Amino acid sequence: MYINCSKRVNTRIFAGEPNRYQNPLPGTVVDAAITDKDTYEFYLVSVAAKQGMTSPTRYTMVYDSIGGSPHLIESLTYKLCFTYYNVSGAIKEPSVIRYAHRLAALLGERGGRGHDPPQPHKGFEEKDPSLYFI
Repeated sequence: MYINCSKRVNTRIFAGEPNRYQNPLPGTVVDAAITDKDTYEFYLVSVAAKQGMTSPTRYTMVYDSIGGSPHLIESLTYKLCFTYYNVSGAIKEPSVIRYAHRLAALLGERGGRGHDPPQPHKGFEEKDPSLYFI
C-alpha cells in the first residue's frame, strides 16, 4: 500500500454552528464531499491547534494491494501520529514520515561533499535497538 501524505494544504475544515466556527476535534476525518471522486483520499486532523485555525493533512491512496477498509486505513493513520518517540502526544503526520524526514536531514547535514556518510556502529543492531538518529 502506498499513500501520499501532503502536509501543506490550503484546505481548512471548520466545526460548530454557522457564525460560531471552531476548530474540529483531533481525529476528525473527511473522506467525502471535498475529496477527489476518482481516487481514494481523505483529510485528517490529528492535532488540535494551539493558536489560529488547524490545518488538516491530506492522504491520497496511490496503490493498494491489501484492500483494507477506509475506516481501518484512516484509524491506522491517526494512531501512527501518536507513535513518534520524541513527543508524548500526537504530531501532524504519521511518525514514519517524521522519522524519514529526520534521517534525510541527518544525512544531508553530515554526508555529502567532502564528508563520508554516517555509519552505524558495528554491532549496533544487536546491542542497542534504540532510535539513535533522532
